[in-house]
Amino acid sequence: MTLRTACASALILIVLGSFGPAASQDDPIAVSNEDVDSEETRLWGQVVTEPDAASGLRTDDYELNAAALAGDTLAVTVSYGGGCEEHLFTLDASGAFLESDPVQLALSLAHDANNDSCERWVTQDYLFDLSPLSARYEEEYQQASGAIVLRLDAVSDDLLYEFPAAAGTAVKDLSWGRIKMSVGR
Repeated sequence: MTLRTACASALILIVLGSFGPAASQDDPIAVSNEDVDSEETRLWGQVVTEPDAASGLRTDDYELNAAALAGDTLAVTVSYGGGCEEHLFTLDASGAFLESDPVQLALSLAHDANNDSCERWVTQDYLFDLSPLSARYEEEYQQASGAIVLRLDAVSDDLLYEFPAAAGTAVKDLSWGRIKMSVGR
């Protein structure tokens, strides 16, 4: 085989390989938090406690897969369509405490997809620092410790946030709650 024949054969294989079976737009492409290092998959979201700040939040579609508490941290796993733009999740905790023992607080997640038109199915973990909620509780009830039952979108289990957080509680000790439905807006 001459060098010219070998080069021609290689070129033909390369060209044929580029026309091989391609994924169609209908084929689902999933990006999972198991595909990358766990430190890369956990992003910190913003917590909003003021009604004025909550009024302008975006409400793009997403699915809430899981929610858990560990100390002062709420962790959620969400899925959404996209993958080309940065997606932001904000925890809206701007409502009033509901008087009960312990008090309750309705929470919702706001999703800003930044007009992402890509169609990959992305699953991502987000963490939220709940210390603004305990500070708000302390301001309203004049107590440095307490408990709040968090009523989060679509979570059927009670999420009991107790503070000050137990010493040594870490995000890795999460106990995930059951989800009763996906959240679409």
